[in-house]
Amino acid sequence: MPSWSRNWGCGCCMLALETRASPGHTPGCVTFVLNDHSMAFTGDALLIRGCGRTDFQQGCAKTLYHSVHEKIFTLPGDCLIYPAHDYRGLTVSTVEEERTLNPRLTLSCEEFVKVMDNLNLPKPQQIDFAVPANMRCGIQTPPS
Repeated sequence: MPSWSRNWGCGCCMLALETRASPGHTPGCVTFVLNDHSMAFTGDALLIRGCGRTDFQQGCAKTLYHSVHEKIFTLPGDCLIYPAHDYRGLTVSTVEEERTLNPRLTLSCEEFVKVMDNLNLPKPQQIDFAVPANMRCGIQTPPS
């Protein structure tokens, strides 16, 4: 997926968001980066001290590892990271914190793939409903 940006602002301070493809959790994952590289919105690719699971929705651990290392960890260390969610109530981290403290993504690619392939996580409760909806961009078929 090519990067693109969208500009907005009052003229004196133009802001832009760059879209960076960051697949791995799912093939369509993206990260939005502010044009001054001060913050990035990483979706489920990079979470605080974690990452999105890769065992469903066409996920791929090796792809996720490379996405994070090549598209997110190349940002400045003080770049603020805002993930899509966090189950512990955390809302922000930095690239440097995740580069050095993320227990999964500080591993080698081979070790990361092994960990991700052996998480043995339970099947999400709503997965049979959510994945088909995601594949249709959330459009639900009305009951007949």
